[in-house]
Amino acid sequence: MTHFHEKLSSESLKERIFWASILFLLLFFGVTILSFYLFPEGLLKNKNPLQAWEPSESTLILTLQIFFYNLLSVLIIVLAGLFGTKKEGDANYLSIGYQAFYTLICIDSIVLGTWSFSIESQPVNLTARLLRTFDLVHRAGLWEMAGQLLITCSTAHIAVILSCNKNTVVKKIKDIRLSKSEKTVFITGILLMLIGAVVESVAIGGQVL
Repeated sequence: MTHFHEKLSSESLKERIFWASILFLLLFFGVTILSFYLFPEGLLKNKNPLQAWEPSESTLILTLQIFFYNLLSVLIIVLAGLFGTKKEGDANYLSIGYQAFYTLICIDSIVLGTWSFSIESQPVNLTARLLRTFDLVHRAGLWEMAGQLLITCSTAHIAVILSCNKNTVVKKIKDIRLSKSEKTVFITGILLMLIGAVVESVAIGGQVL
């Protein structure tokens, strides 16, 4: 994990995105496969009280509902990103935003592996579950997770509460600075999540899962 700490906390945004993507793929598909074999079907179905809202019959309104609901994950990632940690000898602080992001990914993986979607649909075999992730026309998951990943990487250096062993340094919020490329990647991440919301709203309207 020392290697990933170094890469995910790198000063290079491209390096952060590359290695975060590698870890994302390993974790998402690995946890999906494990949950398929280890956990009962429907394990997380209707377990999230925040999903207890009535979908609008209007595709536009439904898109906005989904988009703003998904922005809660962005809020969690950004707030977590205000904390950074490292061990003595590490070059950079590692954003806690990564932990928030990969926790969300694990939850998504378990939902897929156990077929715990809130909308009723016929479960498919493991291979189909994995391949469906890449159906970008009908499936929103990869759009949304890619958006979250870009947002996480672009805010990897916004920490204002920095912990190294038992020493903690607190900076001011006004000290947070994003480079031009980080701002661009952050906005791109938001746009990907918006695309995901459109895809998901159309899928719900057509009951496609």
